[in-house]
Amino acid sequence: MNTSFARSRTAAAGAALLTMAALVVGVSGSPAAAAPNACSNPVLATNLNGWGSLDGSWVTRDQVGDLAGVSWAFDTGGREFYMPQVGVTAGQTWTFSAHDRVVFGSGTARIVVEWYGSNGQYLSENQGPLVSLPAANPNGGDPWYPVSATATAPAGATSAHVLQVGNFGSATGINFKATKCDYQLGAAPPAQSTSAAVRYGWGTPLASQSDEYNGTAVDLTKWGLFGSSEGQPTGCSDGYQKNGQRCTSQTTQTGGYLSVTGTADGKTGGLYSRMRPFRYGRIEVRERAVPLANNGGRAYHAVPLLWPHDEARWQDAEIDFAERDVDSATVELFVHHNGTQTSRSLTIDSKQFHNYAIDWQPGSVKWYVDGNQVGTTVNASITEFSSSNGGAQLDMFPPTGTLMRPARQDVDWIRMYPNQYTQYLS
Repeated sequence: MNTSFARSRTAAAGAALLTMAALVVGVSGSPAAAAPNACSNPVLATNLNGWGSLDGSWVTRDQVGDLAGVSWAFDTGGREFYMPQVGVTAGQTWTFSAHDRVVFGSGTARIVVEWYGSNGQYLSENQGPLVSLPAANPNGGDPWYPVSATATAPAGATSAHVLQVGNFGSATGINFKATKCDYQLGAAPPAQSTSAAVRYGWGTPLASQSDEYNGTAVDLTKWGLFGSSEGQPTGCSDGYQKNGQRCTSQTTQTGGYLSVTGTADGKTGGLYSRMRPFRYGRIEVRERAVPLANNGGRAYHAVPLLWPHDEARWQDAEIDFAERDVDSATVELFVHHNGTQTSRSLTIDSKQFHNYAIDWQPGSVKWYVDGNQVGTTVNASITEFSSSNGGAQLDMFPPTGTLMRPARQDVDWIRMYPNQYTQYLS
């Protein structure tokens, strides 16, 4: 990208940007103290101030319902736009970031930072890495992708103009969206892992008790499919409490994911472990569950869990570690023990992928979501051996014949880590 083009594209925003620069750096030209987030309008809560098109395309402020902490996003039909600028001092290192999505197209985007002096003169620019933006569902539910750039202000710089440039090929009618900008003074800190296993040093997962779901079909040496006899690939059976059906056709593995799909007429699926039963240990699963249509039907119920082996009662020996109706605003942990249950809950967008984990020890269960322990340790004794269902169980709770809202549960991986108490059934 040549600097002459960079200067010409920001001219469209010229007067407004210079006015904003004066407000940011102050009348004396000295920069304001950096706030924890120095982006002046990060989530467009009330207006589009600081955001605008660089290529003359339309812009709007759109509602957002699938990104935590955000209700609004900037939306443009173009490929270049600016975000709020910020006052800087030469030699400072800044990290500029946002969350992007593109609808009715796909391609790449990057953040470009242009540095300006006190008299409004262009000095230089830095570019962040390209980020791939797959085509998103117009109704939401797909991921938002972080874009960022880290750069050091050059000599004479007093303001940073933060831009985004997208490349969506020949696609027309696109919606290029962004929100949740975050400007941090200082180099980008190392990201803290959202995996409890990584954060707390659980070591290497036990391959014989784990699955990355990277094959082209479910591994029937590890898993049985709901709806069929053990080891068989086809069939249907009654659903949860004889509601609807569980069919093997609804549980598939492709593209690096295990998926269970529930239909409007109550046909769903799932799987269960055929691996060696164990008691005590650590399990972590990366999972989401998304509605596929809004037909006015009832919600399916999604849960990854450990359930008791053989004849033990589930009321005495089951751990449900991300239980909820699909598209519920909360997920819950249920530890069933001694004929009772103890629970914890967390408000979260479970339509997005999250890491859910438990650390099961004699007399206690700890629950983690995205690497953070949720609530206090559950004091409960479960002595029976258990099996993982692979993180994929999508149940129909209402009676057969009830219209269901189609949904899909996706599992990226499930991993088991022995702890010092782990025992296996001989």
